[in-house]
Amino acid sequence: MPVIRREAQDLELFPNWSEINHYGINHLKVGQEVPLHYHDCNEYWIIVSGRGICTTEGDEYEIGPGDLVLTQKGDEHSLVVTEEMTAVYIYGILAPGCKIGYLYRDQT
Repeated sequence: MPVIRREAQDLELFPNWSEINHYGINHLKVGQEVPLHYHDCNEYWIIVSGRGICTTEGDEYEIGPGDLVLTQKGDEHSLVVTEEMTAVYIYGILAPGCKIGYLYRDQT
């Protein structure tokens, strides 16, 4: 069973059977916004503390401690923090040629 340190993440560190390719912990302040974006993989947020309003798949949700937000590959989503928040995020499998991180639709 491998252990992957958060500060030393690299795709090669994850075993080929892993369904995770990246993860992290976000500490977000009141009023902070995560702009509308999408990913080339599924993304999961686990809300540890705090509250916010997330938009995913065009629907708005109030989220708080213990909630799990599931966002499918390609679905646009955003977040507005209403109470200082700590959240764990996990990226799912990334297909060859896909990009990790925030992606934005063409605004033109």
